[in-house]
Amino acid sequence: MIFPFLRFPTMFYIEPTNDCNLSCIMCPRKTSRKAVGYMSFDLFRDVVDQLKKQKIIQLSLHLIGEPLLHPQIAEMVRHAKGKGLPYVRFATNATLLNDDVCVDLIESGLDSLTISMDTSTATYYCPGTKGEELFAGLDKNIRQLMTLRNRRGRKTPEVHMQIIHMTQTQGLIDEFVKKWQGIADRVTVQPQLSWAGHIKVPRKGRRRLVCINHLTQGVVQWDGDVSCCCLHIDSQGDSGGILGNVMHTSLEAIFLGTRRREIIEAQLRGHYEAVPSCKECPDWNDFMDLIQKDKKTSTGVAV
Repeated sequence: MIFPFLRFPTMFYIEPTNDCNLSCIMCPRKTSRKAVGYMSFDLFRDVVDQLKKQKIIQLSLHLIGEPLLHPQIAEMVRHAKGKGLPYVRFATNATLLNDDVCVDLIESGLDSLTISMDTSTATYYCPGTKGEELFAGLDKNIRQLMTLRNRRGRKTPEVHMQIIHMTQTQGLIDEFVKKWQGIADRVTVQPQLSWAGHIKVPRKGRRRLVCINHLTQGVVQWDGDVSCCCLHIDSQGDSGGILGNVMHTSLEAIFLGTRRREIIEAQLRGHYEAVPSCKECPDWNDFMDLIQKDKKTSTGVAV
């Protein structure tokens, strides 16, 4: 048994909701069989109280939904920071960033905000009237966030503008980087993820290796289900990646327990089918390359 690799995760995800106001072509939400819901604040508080006892270096408040749809998202950030968690962030499509939301996030203590925006119009990857309406004021929303933050003399939340490198954005990347460099704190070009094979992406011709997600990540979905990969989508009856539920079992018992140990041992031995969604997943390639250089424009994985 390979016990030295069994450690509590240092990178944690909590999903406030799996609901979203968009339907983007590179998003795996449509393949999920899980009901749409919102995490209760009581459950969130319990999870954070457990995490404060661990050596967490980053907490991301998102998974496959839009965090700004949760009415208590700023309160969630404030609670996590108040409990001493060192780095709290989340990713958003920014369509709901009005002035009041911006101020709430700035005052909450949020450390960074990743804005995944592949263009200023929905035409390219989120077509439809609803998308176009939501995208109409997108640039203004983001610039206003920066203005309100800077007026208060704050350096946080750091604003990371992100574009995904995919067919639909081939001709947009240089323009996107040029537009936001010098305005945002960082501009990132991210490789398109397959979300464990749910979206077709080009594969790298590299010999399969262990995925670091199983060694470093912890995920709590909105209903308390726990997994060890932020890309696990519960479709096609795949429950193999679910380690337990935090409403019934403590996070420490789950992540130091038998099921996760078996998964890690299988990964290290090359038995990737131990979790069905891992078997044909090409995304481990990108996570092996995820070391981001500390500069204003970078290429890497920022899920």
